[in-house]
Amino acid sequence: MALPKINETPGYEMVIPSTGKKVKYRPFLVKEQKILMIASESQDRKQILSSMLDTLTSCIADKINLNSLATFDVDYMFTQIRAKSVGEKTTLVNKCEKCEEGTEFTLNLDDIKPPKVKQNIKIKLTDSISVLMKYPSYNAFINNDKILADDNQTETLMEFIIECMDSIITEEEQIRLKDESKEEIQTFVDSLTSEQFKLMAAFISDLPKLTHTFTVNCSKCTHTNMKTLEGIEDFF
Repeated sequence: MALPKINETPGYEMVIPSTGKKVKYRPFLVKEQKILMIASESQDRKQILSSMLDTLTSCIADKINLNSLATFDVDYMFTQIRAKSVGEKTTLVNKCEKCEEGTEFTLNLDDIKPPKVKQNIKIKLTDSISVLMKYPSYNAFINNDKILADDNQTETLMEFIIECMDSIITEEEQIRLKDESKEEIQTFVDSLTSEQFKLMAAFISDLPKLTHTFTVNCSKCTHTNMKTLEGIEDFF
């Protein structure tokens, strides 16, 4: 005899920040929450990202390629699903910057807004050569241990730049880099001048992120602490 279904999961709708496309989703269930909790307890960044992407795949009704979406898209979508799954409000503890006392505060996930993004970001290197950039996906983190480790700033920056290069535009053609070898792309980056490289690095440092800034008054000394949550690690 088949067991009865306890709940009919409600459907919701949200907008993907970078594309403006609306997608339908449902809250995650116990089976998905269990996987997320196990990943969180492992403190393994690759496992956390993989479990998050798997959960989004299960909960989003529309067919979308999560591997093609920017990191901030996935961060925002995850917080929206999490809010409808375990509640819009979550309790966190802030350590006072003045007296170091811990104060509980309530974060309303509905207050978190998607980052503003730009489209078709083109960096002009010379009068005749430009590079069209793209926002990185979490697939890059999962498949590139150098980016995931984030323990060598120079190497990580170089890997990020290569990952974010979509195509090279000349007066005659647009060369899609997905068709080129990483060695050739690396050679191109190595040939840049310091000023040209700074332009590329500036794109990386200014990547949109899911952030939320608010204040917390210390329960002991009443000092007002300015707190900013940034990236999926703070919202997971």
